[in-house]
Amino acid sequence: MQKRNKLRNGADVIYYSITYSSKAKHKRVVIAPSGVRVVLPLGSSREEANELMETVKRRVYRARDRILKQETTLKGLTEPAYVSGSKVPFLGNELQLTIMYESRKRSRLEYNGGLIVRVEAGLAPKAVKDEVRRKVESWIKKQLLEEALIVVQIFGRRMGTLPKGIKIKAQKKIWGSCGRNRIINLNWKLGLFPRKVFEYVVVHELCHLQHMNHSQQFWTLVGSIMPDYKKCGDWLKFRGYGNL
Repeated sequence: MQKRNKLRNGADVIYYSITYSSKAKHKRVVIAPSGVRVVLPLGSSREEANELMETVKRRVYRARDRILKQETTLKGLTEPAYVSGSKVPFLGNELQLTIMYESRKRSRLEYNGGLIVRVEAGLAPKAVKDEVRRKVESWIKKQLLEEALIVVQIFGRRMGTLPKGIKIKAQKKIWGSCGRNRIINLNWKLGLFPRKVFEYVVVHELCHLQHMNHSQQFWTLVGSIMPDYKKCGDWLKFRGYGNL
């Protein structure tokens, strides 16, 4: 069994792993929700990793505490329960969900400051939940497209570039993408997140219209449009996945 490496700060202990990379030119510390890792160039010794951790100890503990605090905050940011009386998050707001049972064959969703889904009386509980989910997700996708068009007009005109189109999709591994066809794709679940995070993803993809990479030029452009973009990027990473 591999010996675990420890960083101590009084009674507080952080465990970290050590990995070696042929691509690494310098020693570095990677801090993520999954744990702390020291990456070393080939030929480095374990002692170098330990010395590095001692040197950056304060920074590691601060970052660890910030991650734990952010994870606690994000635990409540899950998909809606899709039951009457629950809250549906949409771009930083919480919308009251009400389910009403009526003599109808086709369900319908209405917005009146909250969401009302009218469904057929007599449906099994699972069928009701599935129908409500379908209606709510459809509403979010439609509203998110309208919001995305507004954001694109604001930031795109400032940048002097606009996409050929915007699509809202149910992507499993990414929040957004932009292909050489100049069409921006956005994950519908962005609608469940704060507006600032949603706007960051739109700006990120807009910048890909000028730089189809993640070069320094690309990030400089992102920063010129949204100076605090790193906070939004970190927020997305803590959701469990977050490629752009």
